[in-house]
Amino acid sequence: MMLPRLIRWFLRGNEIQFRVGKALVVAIGLNLIFGIGFYFVERGIQEGLTLADSIWWAMVTMTTVGYGDFYPKTFVGRYIISYSVFIVGIGFLGYLLGTVAEAMIEKVTKKRRGIMKIKSKNHVIICNCPSTEKVLQLVRELRANNQYSACTYVLVTEKFDELPDEFKETDVIFLKGNPMYEDVLLKANVTECDGVIVLANDPLDPDSDIQTFAIGAIVEMISSEYNRDIKVVTELVSKKNFKMMRRAQTDGIVSTDGITDCLLVQEYLYPGLHEVFQQIITNIEGSQFYIFDTRLDGFKVSDIQVAVLEHPENLQVIGIFKNGHPILNPPKTIKIEAGDRLIMLADNKGDFRSIEEDILKKKIA
Repeated sequence: MMLPRLIRWFLRGNEIQFRVGKALVVAIGLNLIFGIGFYFVERGIQEGLTLADSIWWAMVTMTTVGYGDFYPKTFVGRYIISYSVFIVGIGFLGYLLGTVAEAMIEKVTKKRRGIMKIKSKNHVIICNCPSTEKVLQLVRELRANNQYSACTYVLVTEKFDELPDEFKETDVIFLKGNPMYEDVLLKANVTECDGVIVLANDPLDPDSDIQTFAIGAIVEMISSEYNRDIKVVTELVSKKNFKMMRRAQTDGIVSTDGITDCLLVQEYLYPGLHEVFQQIITNIEGSQFYIFDTRLDGFKVSDIQVAVLEHPENLQVIGIFKNGHPILNPPKTIKIEAGDRLIMLADNKGDFRSIEEDILKKKIA
């Protein structure tokens, strides 16, 4: 496992890797030369000395370990072979270790400054950083979902010169650049990601929607060009730009415009509703909303609701998506048609599938 990775690392071919490879080859070559020299000089004096023993002696001497199990007894072995090992061998080994340390420091520096090409797969890309707290909250919410708990998160923004300290404990990877440019998105390995969340660069400026639209449209074009299904969700500042944003053909559009006003009115009419909404929209606590594709074509919503109530799992059918539009608390007589999706409130995403199987089995019976 280790050797193939090492070979691939060298084949990537940047300057540091070339220097490490060259130093490693020279160090191994010197080890063999000194070992062979030691063998031919000492074999007549030291009974039972093998070539492998001699190469071993050269290695432990070059690395300054010096076990003492083998040592030179001849004049040539001591003052020509051993001196050469001390002076030349140890120097090259020091150079090798220094080069490796330099490569590691350079990698850490590039990662901190956001200039390293992203090689992660199935990661989530977050474009723009209106505030560190907003991005951190976004990551916390996603990680509260089992599917994304171990996911890698890549923040693409030109706002920072290096990753802020607040992100370092969250393992968020930073890529410096404007996500409006295709080369920056490709550097973020967008073709291998799970999805992209595009935040408004300035949540108070409706003109930010223009940049958000551009990023969403570019990702969708990349998705089509590479034949890769990339989930894209965009944040909208102004509802007036909703039609424009839909033309980007992203998977989802979220607008906070006017939501605060509606929440204030609902809280005024029914104090305590804010806490209800807060629990429903967070992944961190309580039950969550889920949208399911379903095979229950022809079944009434009431039939599904009864089956759900009889099932031991804790979930509720609260609506359906019909023709791409949500219908909450639908009429009980409405039937599920091909392409409809169920909206549910549940503790776990997988609970509904067992209920669906039970309903289908009863129909067959």
